[in-house]
Amino acid sequence: MNLKLSVFIIAFNEERIIEECLKKLYWVDEIIVVDSGSTDNTVAICKKYNAKIFYKKFNGYGEQKQFALDQTSNDWVLSLDADEVLTDSLINEIRLNLEFNQEESFGFYLKSRMVFLGKIFNYGNESNRNILRLFNKTHGNFSPITVHEEILVQGKTKILKSHYLHFSYSSIKAYISKLNQYTQLGAANKFANNKKYSFFSIIIKTIFEFIKKYFFELNFLNGKSGFHWSLLSAFSTYVKCIKTNEYY
Repeated sequence: MNLKLSVFIIAFNEERIIEECLKKLYWVDEIIVVDSGSTDNTVAICKKYNAKIFYKKFNGYGEQKQFALDQTSNDWVLSLDADEVLTDSLINEIRLNLEFNQEESFGFYLKSRMVFLGKIFNYGNESNRNILRLFNKTHGNFSPITVHEEILVQGKTKILKSHYLHFSYSSIKAYISKLNQYTQLGAANKFANNKKYSFFSIIIKTIFEFIKKYFFELNFLNGKSGFHWSLLSAFSTYVKCIKTNEYY
């Protein structure tokens, strides 16, 4: 591969899965890990794979990932979460596109496939999304929002065909923990934009979220796990709404 590539990851107590993520990065030129104070074996695992480790207090996903991006030494970078694992087909596709970037693209969208409670979801919005993760940092950076951050690239982009696996949650306990974090950040954003929900609108939004996830997004085809995911997603919507109102 002619172009050098840096991978950057933000982490906090990720010993469960981060080694699987790092094992698939044997071919990259640099691994940057920004840790926000892990108390488990996350940092020790990262050292095994010669990652360059930095510490930063967590103040939101956009700011944290931008800090990680700023530590990279190569123009071409790949943003990964600690619970995301590249497939062999995606690795090959990335390497080919970096070596023969004839269309002169400055960013590449990767396909995400969710793994929920040990089951790979072949259906549902979370398993059919194209997410911009691979880009030339001279043409892109992160939005500063605290949650659901996105990479903004100026110039031509391309969608790759292969996917990576997103091992979202190891257990219901892990889901509830992340739900609490995400809904708190989401509620803070809603409050900052003067959003408030009536009791009726909370009920409607919660019911609609389940219907959307389970039927419209075809999660019923993912079996029992698809039902659990849809119901928990609706619950997340409910919690975010009442947390937003709590600010008032």
